[in-house]
Amino acid sequence: MRDNPPSFFHGISFQLAKIGIILAFVLSFFMSSAQLYLDFHNQQKELESLINRVIEVATPPAARSVQTLDDELSDEVVNGLLRYGFIYEVTITDELGNVLAQGRSERSPSTTRWMTEQLTESSKEYSADLMIAGYAEGTAGNIRFSVDMDQALAGFYARSELGLFTGVLRNMLLVLLLFFAFYFTLTKPLAKLAREINNINPDHPGVQRLTPLPARRKDELAQLISSSNQLLDVVELSLAKRRAVELALRKSEEHLRQIIDSLPVMIGARNIAGYYLFANQALSDKLGFTQEQMRNQHVRQLLKNSVFDIDTILQNDHRVISGGQAIDVFEEVFVTATGESIYLQTHLMPMAFYDEKVALIVSVDVTERKNAQAKMEYMAHHDALTGLPNRIQLVERLEHELRRAERHAYYGAVLFIDLDQFKNINDSLGHPVGDRVLQEVANRLTRTVRDEDLVARLSGDEFVVVLTVLDQDLGTAALRAGEISEKIRTVISQPCVHDNMELRVTCSVGVVVYPDRNNSVHELLRYADTAMYQVKEKGRDSIEFFNEEMADKVSRQLVMEGDLHRALDEQQFELYFQPKIDVRSGRVKGAEALLRWLHPTKGTISPIDFIPVLETSGMILEVGQWVLEEACKTLVRWQEQGLWQEGMRLSINISPRQFRRNAFVDDVLQTLNTYAIPDKSLEMEITEGIVIQRVDEAITTMTVLADQGISFSLDDFGTGYSSISYLKRLPVGVLKIDQGFVRDIIEDRNDRVLVETIITMGRLLDMEVVAEGVEQAEQLAILKQYGCHFYQGYYFSPAVDRASFESILRDDQQPNIKIND
Repeated sequence: MRDNPPSFFHGISFQLAKIGIILAFVLSFFMSSAQLYLDFHNQQKELESLINRVIEVATPPAARSVQTLDDELSDEVVNGLLRYGFIYEVTITDELGNVLAQGRSERSPSTTRWMTEQLTESSKEYSADLMIAGYAEGTAGNIRFSVDMDQALAGFYARSELGLFTGVLRNMLLVLLLFFAFYFTLTKPLAKLAREINNINPDHPGVQRLTPLPARRKDELAQLISSSNQLLDVVELSLAKRRAVELALRKSEEHLRQIIDSLPVMIGARNIAGYYLFANQALSDKLGFTQEQMRNQHVRQLLKNSVFDIDTILQNDHRVISGGQAIDVFEEVFVTATGESIYLQTHLMPMAFYDEKVALIVSVDVTERKNAQAKMEYMAHHDALTGLPNRIQLVERLEHELRRAERHAYYGAVLFIDLDQFKNINDSLGHPVGDRVLQEVANRLTRTVRDEDLVARLSGDEFVVVLTVLDQDLGTAALRAGEISEKIRTVISQPCVHDNMELRVTCSVGVVVYPDRNNSVHELLRYADTAMYQVKEKGRDSIEFFNEEMADKVSRQLVMEGDLHRALDEQQFELYFQPKIDVRSGRVKGAEALLRWLHPTKGTISPIDFIPVLETSGMILEVGQWVLEEACKTLVRWQEQGLWQEGMRLSINISPRQFRRNAFVDDVLQTLNTYAIPDKSLEMEITEGIVIQRVDEAITTMTVLADQGISFSLDDFGTGYSSISYLKRLPVGVLKIDQGFVRDIIEDRNDRVLVETIITMGRLLDMEVVAEGVEQAEQLAILKQYGCHFYQGYYFSPAVDRASFESILRDDQQPNIKIND
């Protein structure tokens, strides 16, 4: 907005003239006052001198008139004095005070009498004694007269008035001249300069220049105009630069805004009062507003339908802005414009925003991660197929239930349920059908028990049911547990319909009542599992309670587990070797390595006792690896000693748990890289049960190892499924006939038929056949008749230690020695 030019009375000329007049009059006043003061004193001196002369002239005739008592002379003296205009009364008296002559004139009016009264007295009286020579007293009379001071100072007043008038006139002329001089030399150029400055365009100050003064002027005003023009040029250049910078800043801000708006995170800024100052596109879209609508809106208005705790948001903003420290809000629930609930992870930090300090809010939508975490948490505690709690959740809840039962003095029960021969369904109808059966079993179990009870799936076809708060009496609780177990067994045994086909499964149930003897969760599960296996051993599809005999068995198993750990650490295990003999030549063609445990105090422990414990405890993995390494070391030793001939094979038994381990192939290959065993000298014996459940995986594992020179034999052939459909797919080179068939081959025709069939099938499939448990010559003769390739058994030699087997190898290699005609 431009200012209007100043009026005349506000101009510099008028102001300077006014100041000049005031200064002139003040100066004139003081100088005139001093002049008047001096003139007044001079006038008084002149008056006193005049009065003295008057007295000198008037006293002689007055004295003669008194001496001679001449009235005429006295009157003449009086009238002579009254002729002075400032003397208005005269009196002459003799020595006795008698008036000889007296005169008086009227005092004329005057406009200055008031001033006279201020300066001095209005009138003064003068007297003089009349002296007569030779007179005795010396004084013959007296003369007195009164002086009008106003008339006496009339001349002074006239001169002063003229002086004051001329002084005022002089000052006025001086001020007028100064006014014109100021106007033309200063005010007029300044007024023009003000108009030109007022007309300058603020956006383009360098376009219109100020008119310079004539070149003869070198004063400050001329320098001001010149400097102003230079300043306008500088300002024009600065504005051009500023406009360029502002344009670049606007472009930069626009790019930054585009970048911020394109970010997937929600970004905003709030001040300490809770008002939004900025919001990017992601945040405004989530709230259902535009960015302009959000600006300068309070958080209570914007988020009233989006979050549930606005006070906490405002408190966090206050902490960030007042404290100057960033904070993280790890999780807050947020409702979008569409009503969808999402989870945000927010970071708040202080930031200077123009002229105030605000809280910068950066929020990331972690809903998917939150849901994934919840899903992972659910998956970590639930079975993927049935949705039932898994082992982890089972252990946690059962631990809690144990503590609750002990605290409130009641009994519950743990039911370990295993489906009988469930793998028949998987093998015959496929795993998808088996999965549907498992889901149906899970649903039936859930419907059968109460809501406060727990149904969990451990693995495969194993389920656990935890019955809570059965009764405070142990006997009654056990009875109720038995009734519920029977109900479960009945419900599960009901048929499942699939493709117009009824599928029936039964179950074996092991039951243990808790709490008892402060048993832990894992002990309870072990006891229930043991009771379930008792059902399996007795024929399946039944219920068995865990009893003292089972407890003793479990206790012995636990003791044996500890002994087995020490046996592995203290190298109590040893490999024994049972020779494998060629049926026709009677020569040693290899051996089977068998694990033996030589306990330092208990002596030799039968594999029948400790192998199952190794399997159930999981130690079979470590021990199996030890057997593999020890067998490889032995093969290297025999090769170095020249005892191991080409074509001979040493077989080792591989447990199902060891074979199905994911790292099994890597462990074997690493062992083969460590020990340079003879080519094709190692054979692995596996049972039909290992491969029948996961045929494709078994084929893959066996193929990889077969490529490394390892051969496979199928142990105990004929006792399992003996399906040619999978047998022809497996990379198996040897069939081993179970010793149960060989034992009665002499008397039992059925066994002879089975043995002959197995041998014939093996030969037709181009496989070698090994018979186990040969103890008599008649058995060997029958096997030789049927075309069996190799045999093992006490007829030649039981399993012996390494030194004894090495002796057998040396004897077998002696010339002209024939073993077993």
